Amino acid sequence: MISRLLSERNLFATYLLTVVLLMVLPLNSGEINNTFILHLRGDYLLHAILFLPWAFLRYSTKQSLISWFFRGILLAAASEGIQYLLPYRAYNVNDLLANLIGIFLSTGLWWLFGKIKNKKP
Repeated sequence: MISRLLSERNLFATYLLTVVLLMVLPLNSGEINNTFILHLRGDYLLHAILFLPWAFLRYSTKQSLISWFFRGILLAAASEGIQYLLPYRAYNVNDLLANLIGIFLSTGLWWLFGKIKNKKP
């Protein structure tokens, strides 16, 4: 039980570190900005995918899904807000929307999986 909790916390810490590094490092995404997948710009799709694990990492904190959802919204907004303050990064409202879509999808999938799991035959 304790080792499981520690591994969940390590997974969450690794995820959070990855998000923070991606928001503060001077990355050049010029090529991905010109890539389209199903009429969506590749970088917007990657922003949404980055936040898909959010709801599934909730167990390490033991918070309610609603509370965790709002913390995800804060993280998604903060990730773009911090980029506004960095001279080598750029704030983009479309990136923020893609981040939020990732949080909404994550929470929706978590809720749906919970309903399917608890459904009794």
